[in-house]
Amino acid sequence: MRNRFGVSFSDHFDVDPKWLEKNGVFDPTLDLDSPLFIDPFLLHYSAHPEFSDSASSEYEARFTKICGLLLAKGTPDEDAKAYYSAFQLFKTGEVKGLGGTCLGYGKSSTASGRGIGTKLAKKALGWARTVVNMGVRDPELFSTLSLFEDGIGADRISDMVASITAKSIIAFNKRITAALIAEQSLSEKPVATSISGIKCELLVNPFSGTPLLLLPLDILKYLPVMSDATSLREAAETNDDVRQRASAHIGEIFKIRTKAEKEAIKQRAMEDAQAFQALLDVLKILEKTPYDMATDPQGLMQWKPNAQIFANLHKLKIDDDESRSEIDRVEHIVEAIIGQFKKLVEQNRLNRTFYVDGNPRHERYAQLLFLAIAFAYCEANGLDISPESDAGAGPVDFKFSNGKIKVIVEIKLSTNKKIVSGYRDQLKAYELAESSDRSHYVVIDVGSIGNMWKNLLALMATKPKVAKHRRAHLIDGKLRVSASKLKFEDDEDD
Repeated sequence: MRNRFGVSFSDHFDVDPKWLEKNGVFDPTLDLDSPLFIDPFLLHYSAHPEFSDSASSEYEARFTKICGLLLAKGTPDEDAKAYYSAFQLFKTGEVKGLGGTCLGYGKSSTASGRGIGTKLAKKALGWARTVVNMGVRDPELFSTLSLFEDGIGADRISDMVASITAKSIIAFNKRITAALIAEQSLSEKPVATSISGIKCELLVNPFSGTPLLLLPLDILKYLPVMSDATSLREAAETNDDVRQRASAHIGEIFKIRTKAEKEAIKQRAMEDAQAFQALLDVLKILEKTPYDMATDPQGLMQWKPNAQIFANLHKLKIDDDESRSEIDRVEHIVEAIIGQFKKLVEQNRLNRTFYVDGNPRHERYAQLLFLAIAFAYCEANGLDISPESDAGAGPVDFKFSNGKIKVIVEIKLSTNKKIVSGYRDQLKAYELAESSDRSHYVVIDVGSIGNMWKNLLALMATKPKVAKHRRAHLIDGKLRVSASKLKFEDDEDD
């Protein structure tokens, strides 16, 4: 059984997290990927010369060359050679060791970055050739790939940037590791390895056994480009020149309200060079700010300390009846933990941590919070818990296990519109893959649940035998008005 979960770099290497913060170094969780990505728009603005100078130049040089090759004109044979050269420069493939950044939108850490393979590279270059032929010459056009091309998300862009700037990342790690040894008495020494064909010495992640790649805070972003439609309009309004050009070429940006209107902006941007450049310039303004680790609005770092606080304040004693069957014993502990989590959310104000500025955080926060709390209770009661297990049907939120006995738990927020289909399809696939006898589907209502819970209960009623072993739980996680405020409002009414 693991005795730790959510182990940070500073925890394992006995480094002062404030030193990392002061020196602008991200403190990664070593046994679980953080849903952040390297934003190419931020390289130029980094306070670290390895990125503001070297990495930024490497990235720009690579894509300036690709743009030039896509513009090359000549005989069909010459054109084909130029395209092939552009293709080879663009395709990054899987680069062993780049998973050492501990970043990603996957469920667990990996040893390799995914990069962009042959199929996606061909598709993306077809799009890029169209944009370049429209007259756009800005190499940063490739930074918008996740916006225009399905299958190329922020995580792939991040891996692509890491692959191109591997030399700069290694140089940054060399400098930071030397400073840690000198100023923090770092006892573990870097070991000889090779990243992207570059021989170097790096610290090792004890959980994956792979080289560890530290990164600056100021090149990391949480949300992909244009994830918030209204932020485009706000960015365009901050600069007079950009506002005028945006108004002239993509005036719809100032009316944007819905996802459909956001798609219309993308379509308009692909009509001519002026429109595309106007959108690109808006995105450059929008993307200048890295993720704010200090306030941590998405709870990417706060889930662990929040879990520790609540688990320590509200102990859980689970009576284990050995006369029960193994599956019933595990099920009993799982139900006790879910019940305790429900109590913490509904009665002990854990629900307040689900929100930032009155808006629900991402579902991942609730999942990791539950997992960390469950881990603490499992540890106290001698039960093994395996986070984010993947047995072929895609990542499960987590499974509780004791030997061959497994019980799956999946957490959903009411902001997830696939609650009903998730119960119907995913859990069945998970149970088959994990050979699980029981499963629990926990829905946390943070608003906008509509008829989803009602429809889920109706679905369960049609399959009572399945529902008996595939249980669903509803937890009220909505913010509540305090009793004192209610009394104050009642007094005003009088």
